[in-house]
Amino acid sequence: MKLHFIITLCFFLFTVSVITGYAQQANITITGKVTDGDKQAVPYANIGIPKKGLGTATNVKGEFIFIIPANANTDSVQVTSIGFNTKTVAVSSLTIPGQTAVISLTKSNTQLKQVSIEYRDPMKIIEKAIERIPQNYINTPHVIRGFYRETTMKDKTPLQLSEAVFDIYNYGYADKRQGMFRLVKARDDKNERDFRDIEVGQKPAGIFNDDIVKRLETSDILGKDGVKRHNYQVNGIVDFKGSPAYEIEFNEKPGLTDKTFRGKVFIDTKTYAFVYFDYSLSPQAMKTVKFGNFAERMLMKLMDMEVSIKEDRDRISYQKEGNKWVLAQDIGDAALHIKAPRLNYDFVANIKFNYVVTQVDTTQTTPFEEKMRVNEHINDHDTNEGEEFWKDYNIMLPDFDTEALIRQIRAINAVVRLKSKFEAKELKLPKDPALRLDSMLTFYHANGQFNGSALIKSKGKIILNKSYGFADKQQQLPGDEHTAYRIGSTAKTFTSLIINQLVGEGKLDVHAPIKTYIPYYIHGDVTIGQLLTHQSGIPEYLNNDDYKLELLTKSFTLKDMVLKFCSDTLQFKSGAGFEYSNSNFAVLALIAQEVTGKPFETLLQERIFTPLQMTDTYFGKYKGNENHQAIGYTDGVPEQIYDYSNVYGAGGIWSSAADLLKYHDGLLTNKLLPLPQKMEMLKPRVEFKDYNAMYDYGWMTDKSAFAASQKHVVTYHPGTDLGFFTMYVRQEDTDSCIILLNNTGDFPRYDMTDLILNIIN
Repeated sequence: MKLHFIITLCFFLFTVSVITGYAQQANITITGKVTDGDKQAVPYANIGIPKKGLGTATNVKGEFIFIIPANANTDSVQVTSIGFNTKTVAVSSLTIPGQTAVISLTKSNTQLKQVSIEYRDPMKIIEKAIERIPQNYINTPHVIRGFYRETTMKDKTPLQLSEAVFDIYNYGYADKRQGMFRLVKARDDKNERDFRDIEVGQKPAGIFNDDIVKRLETSDILGKDGVKRHNYQVNGIVDFKGSPAYEIEFNEKPGLTDKTFRGKVFIDTKTYAFVYFDYSLSPQAMKTVKFGNFAERMLMKLMDMEVSIKEDRDRISYQKEGNKWVLAQDIGDAALHIKAPRLNYDFVANIKFNYVVTQVDTTQTTPFEEKMRVNEHINDHDTNEGEEFWKDYNIMLPDFDTEALIRQIRAINAVVRLKSKFEAKELKLPKDPALRLDSMLTFYHANGQFNGSALIKSKGKIILNKSYGFADKQQQLPGDEHTAYRIGSTAKTFTSLIINQLVGEGKLDVHAPIKTYIPYYIHGDVTIGQLLTHQSGIPEYLNNDDYKLELLTKSFTLKDMVLKFCSDTLQFKSGAGFEYSNSNFAVLALIAQEVTGKPFETLLQERIFTPLQMTDTYFGKYKGNENHQAIGYTDGVPEQIYDYSNVYGAGGIWSSAADLLKYHDGLLTNKLLPLPQKMEMLKPRVEFKDYNAMYDYGWMTDKSAFAASQKHVVTYHPGTDLGFFTMYVRQEDTDSCIILLNNTGDFPRYDMTDLILNIIN
């Protein structure tokens, strides 16, 4: 994949004027879907009107939008896809108002054929194809219009979205002169929280390289050096979009690693035109290839950054315009492992690149007057103009809601900027920590980022105890220190405490297999210690949508819940990995219940809530004064009500700021657990990379998310349960505790906690 990796030290934003070079006229818009005989989507099919040089492609769902000029209403649309017969459909039959056109393709019946004796030699076929490039491809000056979308994700978190429409002036496929690149319109949105100082983007040079036939002499696959590094073989003759093509497979020669690939190239048997390339870096090259050019690698070294390639695949296809071939599409997939301790980065960025040629103009023979430099960064040119950004252009439809993803990135960035804004404001505030804390929480509340109760203890003294906004918006009831909020996964610390109490009493052994205590459970060889540290391999039940629906609509006993939702096949061998999973703590709750013979909710009450006089705290359904219960809100409306006891061990607990402070004090004074056992519970055991933390037994110890961790041990556990989000933080060496309880969804817990720790320290 032709990626360009930019180590961003500063940003300069430019505005590009829109220069289309195409006449503006009334258009016809065709909305459709391409399917096969079984009504399954056909992804990446080419849609075009060859004689007008217009085209687009379907997305992974087979969907497309094709914008054509009004004078094309009497033309026909041609639909092609690998493995299917080409289909031609009249434009008039695709433009019925209010209807989505469905185009059904039939699979080709062309069977694999024997290759003639003359052309069993792959190099003879390749040499002939190279020789015929001037005859097979447009060899006079022409302009193609292209569109690309590049999306970078970290799991489900968007890191970057870049899109561009551009024109390329090509002197002709046999002309060795470099083409020209003119940017028409572009936009780029980058997550400044999770992807700062890094950018994945494109340059004109990279876009030129996507046209592999144009640069064949220097390509790593079929160029002079590329041929020396690879072995080739003819597999036979196969169907390519309704026409026979030689299928030539290639891979690296033994012992070679640098710039080696594995893949296939397809060559038309009649014309000897290169029509399709599908290739990836070889496994050995993946291990040895150095990412970026020399200057970029030096910058990465200075920033203590390491980038390695985990995946790199390209699928490049060509299409016929009249009797000549020209680039049609490039589908790229890549994965980069990014490690940068200074930035707290250690993750895989998954990158998808879709490039489709949407117009070929052979009448425009004059070179561009305005053009971009080949090594200029396209991402620096941003002409973002809102949700109808591409309404006048042919593009490949996205496989997801791009506007929602952009809104998500911008919401993240808005929150990131809030921290910087408050830090600037803080410089003008008096030194009094209580005033600074209240100013900070008021600032976040005023910006719609915090609504709930906050209690902060520093050096043994409560310096802030205040609620912001309403606990119940409908009745406009404010919260206070006794308002009960659901604390989500912060409840795991209570489960861990009970397990460690039972260990101290000799009723459990953290190293013992859990079949010792619940012999009927399928994953009996998992140990209690592996459950406590999320190293069991038991899958997260909330990742299964069917399970999630049942848990939100029905009620289950603890035993039924474990047997039904926590018994799927292990994700990895127990002890061999780390994967945060609520299932682990449901199993722990069941073990505690079976060993003691008491319901888990009774254990919570007898062993923690009652001894600490936590009178606002309870498990499952609310049992007290309704005025002291907060209402959770998701997207501004009251959350869905469900049986909160369904999340035994992992959640389901209601508590108040006042009670959670009692919990801190009980831990501090070792009232619930003797000091040696408490230290065992809070001992860092396995890295939790997503949060720059270590996971203990049911707790997290910060590594670098908070600046205070350079001088103090900060233990904590966040919590999430529909509309309720919690941050519970303890700095035991100074008798400090931070309690943030929010009832309007997610809030910038880490930024706010970092600011609070900086103020109180």
